[in-house]
Amino acid sequence: MHCEAGVLARQPGFGSIAACGHGFVHVQVGLTTLTLSEAQYLRFVAMVNDSAATFETGRQTQLENPFDPTKVAKRERTEGDSPDYLAG
Repeated sequence: MHCEAGVLARQPGFGSIAACGHGFVHVQVGLTTLTLSEAQYLRFVAMVNDSAATFETGRQTQLENPFDPTKVAKRERTEGDSPDYLAG
């Protein structure tokens, strides 16, 4: 379904992020588009920020590979902590 969207951010030659009147946020990078609810988008932003901090810490220390899954702290899951599309 196509909907009118207001651009929140744009990087020419890379991608854009737009919010639409149906309550979704469309994250477009190259040929890939993620369509997320507003709540999912805010969780996505938090996850990307966490990963950027982990990546930057690894780059600054140059002692660890920031992509090593054994070195990345895992967030504890809580009851009801599931993607919106799994909620019934």
